[in-house]
Amino acid sequence: MINRDEQSRSLLAAIVDHCEDAIISLDLNGKITSWNNSATAIFGYTAEEAIGQPVMIIIPPDRADEEPEFIRRITKGDRIRHYETIRRAKNGNDVDISLTISPILDSEGKIIGASKIARDISKERKARERLRQSEEWFRVTLSSIGDAVIATDADANITYMNSVAEELTGWSSSEVTGKPLESVFRIVNERTRQIVENPVARVLQHGAVVGLANHTVLIRKDGTERPIDDSGAPIRGAGSEVVGVVLVFRDVAEHRTAELTSLRLAAIVQNSDDAIISKNLQGIVMSWNEGAQRIFGYTPEEIVGRSILTLIPSEMHSQEPEILARLQRGERILHFETERVAKSGKRIAVSLTISPIKDAEGHVIGASKIARDITEQKAVQEALQKAKTQLELHAEQLEGTVAERTKTLQKTVEELESFSYSLSHDMRAPLRTIQSFLEIVLNDQEQRITGEGQRLLRTAVKTAERMDKLILDLLSFVRVSRSPIVLKSVNAGPILRSIIEDRPAFQPPKAVIEIENGLPEVEGDATSLSQCLTNLLDNAVKFVAPGVTPHVRIRSESRNDRVRIWVEDNGIGIDPESQHQLFKVFQRINASSYEGTGIGLALVHKAAERMGGEVGVESELGKGSRFWLDLQKAQT
Repeated sequence: MINRDEQSRSLLAAIVDHCEDAIISLDLNGKITSWNNSATAIFGYTAEEAIGQPVMIIIPPDRADEEPEFIRRITKGDRIRHYETIRRAKNGNDVDISLTISPILDSEGKIIGASKIARDISKERKARERLRQSEEWFRVTLSSIGDAVIATDADANITYMNSVAEELTGWSSSEVTGKPLESVFRIVNERTRQIVENPVARVLQHGAVVGLANHTVLIRKDGTERPIDDSGAPIRGAGSEVVGVVLVFRDVAEHRTAELTSLRLAAIVQNSDDAIISKNLQGIVMSWNEGAQRIFGYTPEEIVGRSILTLIPSEMHSQEPEILARLQRGERILHFETERVAKSGKRIAVSLTISPIKDAEGHVIGASKIARDITEQKAVQEALQKAKTQLELHAEQLEGTVAERTKTLQKTVEELESFSYSLSHDMRAPLRTIQSFLEIVLNDQEQRITGEGQRLLRTAVKTAERMDKLILDLLSFVRVSRSPIVLKSVNAGPILRSIIEDRPAFQPPKAVIEIENGLPEVEGDATSLSQCLTNLLDNAVKFVAPGVTPHVRIRSESRNDRVRIWVEDNGIGIDPESQHQLFKVFQRINASSYEGTGIGLALVHKAAERMGGEVGVESELGKGSRFWLDLQKAQT
């Protein structure tokens, strides 16, 4: 009777012999100690041929280093599971196998060898390679198409994303693989901003191809938006069950822009106040907007398909062939003013702009016309032209009247100036006689005249002297106003130095006058410039507080094509209310304290004016004055 151990061993032996995997045992030296039937079937060696041989008989030379490593690990008690490698059969063919290696223990638990289970995975490897190639082909195909592609599993988690999808969403494949699609593919309605139902969810629910509604925008990773169009389709397994979804979408920004532009242009054309008409090269009306209907009275149904000559007066029909010829050459006709005929027969003045219409290949296939009703504009232009003619006639008459009156006024001014000059000149002789007689009486009759009489005579003499000075200044003013003047280059420096040298009042110790740097050349008249500088210096040294030595600083500055000469003093200053009166004839400030005729600064103003210049002042009471003379810089 067979005991249980023997039965167990017999059963194990039967299992080993009938197992589809090769089961081999080795000692620790790598020699084969057992070999089952499946090992013979896989590697071609019989048990008699294999047992006792080193296991290296089935290991390719390029895999020889694997076995020592296996033995090392087995002696440590390790197990090696599902190690995929290659082994070589008796006929020289390589076999793809998956190895599981376990240590063999004796009754005392000592490791004495190793058992190997080798499974032939050649068919599985080929199937996996075919699948890998299929997946690679699928990946390359999806990467190559111009649309964005995202694939998901049956739970709507992302399994694949091509480069176009990466660009459109802003996410990389490595970031999103395994993530729910909703966290990456976020879409809203462009107008309502409501969240749009994800197409993948609808595909998984209905198992059919679905597409997005219009006006859907994708919110990218960075928050920016892209208008898109897409569709989703189910991925089916071997049993036709839905195992995932492929989502294909594209950026439609350019298309949307073109669509909006087209709609906008159509709205502009339709709502324009001008007539916008198109015609073909045979002159047949092809389109007609509301502006055309308003201006010409025809509805689109009445005019489209008819000749454009319907709108053109008969005497102008000969112009149309030339216009069509110019359009065929690609020319444009801008703002061509002509007449057209409305449905009512009324003639309408229009301004035409005509442009060629070209097809996609650039061939001229028709023309667009923009016609603006300028009837009112023409009427306004005619009224304006009539008013202009009347205005020109009136202006011509007025110019003659003004010229005549100006001539009379100039003659009157000249006569007044001549009279003033003669009067002033002729007054000097009797005035000097009076002055002389008063001085004679004062000198010859001094002993006989009382003290009060002497005071009155001296006052009369002084008044006569002042009146003589006044007459001289007035003569100078009239002379400056009347004398011919020729502007030329004049050096202000020598003129100023000559004035100072000739007048003791301008020299130390009576006054200190400093000329800062050199004064430039100006366009002027030497005599007039001398009069200006003399009178400005007179004022500067005269109007100082008692006991104060006049200190005058003269400098110049360039201002583009002008030169400004400054005369700055340490005088009593001028209050703002009086400054605008300074340059008028007979205007005197502080008349009771300082002598003067009130003509000096008026003479400066007149002389500067005749040289094409200006004069002005900056001053403050108690802080001196800064007079300036502005003249044209000399031409070099």
